[in-house]
Amino acid sequence: MIKFGLYYIQFDIQYDRDSFTSFDHLQKVTNEMPLTVESSLGIHPLVAFIYSSESSTDFPFIDTTRLVQRAIINIQTPNLIKKTRRMSNLQQLALGLEEFQSTQKENVFEKSVISRNDHRGDYETGMCAVATWLSCSDRIRNYPDELKIRLLQSIWFIWGRLERVAMTARMRSKNLCDKSQFVVSKNSLIHFDNMKSDISHLTNHTFEEMRFFFTPKELYYDELIWEIMEVQPDDVELTFIMSIICFHVAGTHFGGETQEEMERLQDVLADDLHEHYTKNYKTKYSLRLKQLMRIKENFLKLRNIRLEKYSIGGLFDLFNMNFSNPEFFWVPPQKYV
Repeated sequence: MIKFGLYYIQFDIQYDRDSFTSFDHLQKVTNEMPLTVESSLGIHPLVAFIYSSESSTDFPFIDTTRLVQRAIINIQTPNLIKKTRRMSNLQQLALGLEEFQSTQKENVFEKSVISRNDHRGDYETGMCAVATWLSCSDRIRNYPDELKIRLLQSIWFIWGRLERVAMTARMRSKNLCDKSQFVVSKNSLIHFDNMKSDISHLTNHTFEEMRFFFTPKELYYDELIWEIMEVQPDDVELTFIMSIICFHVAGTHFGGETQEEMERLQDVLADDLHEHYTKNYKTKYSLRLKQLMRIKENFLKLRNIRLEKYSIGGLFDLFNMNFSNPEFFWVPPQKYV
């Protein structure tokens, strides 16, 4: 049940049943893409906003083909430097997360507006980072390419948001940002009370008009940040939380054999966590595990509320999203004709 204006609307919505697009098809599409101003100058961004006319009031075609190709190459042909064969899969993923977060700056500046270029940067950083992170696991590296790409499709955005939630919890615990701030990148943060976002490539409504859908504390999972600060997971525990959330979503997204393998993978990571606890003299860890699982359930609950809101926006035709690779993005359904 969602409150929209003066009305309460209840929806029973099926999520995560997108089709799978092959890498060969992505390569074919790339060759058919129209030129942008940047590409005509020899600049090839991973994400391009292409307008059909000179009018800036048109909604752009968001070409993410190069980004998707780059991420797929990262996951199919990983460039691993450190030897991790004696590590468990959970430890390997924890090391990958630690390496990604090692570039985080402690002295960050506050930005009042998240620009369209910031959104583009988030897409690029998030998708490529999760491709590299997945490749840290021996088990995932041995998956067939189709399953690797399915994982990439379904979890890259969630992983990116969870990673920033975890980083914000860490920065708040160190008093490097306050309780109303969120660390959006390695060198910047936003304040919930005075932030704005350029969403002109997604809707013809302003950020203020779309507050129902983009409430900052909901958008950035503030409730989850406080929960992580209370539990204070170590690097392995944090990786376990992020992994089981992502792989649960991936399994639900595709179902069938993918879901079965994701359940097996979660079992492997649970065994790895048990080994981590026993090696660190935490033989009685049932309460700790309940705290971690509570974080997972709370995230899924908050995420489903957001998806229901976005679905409402789609039914009222409030979003105008046109991605070259929609299978990598959650696009709200359009209103019934």
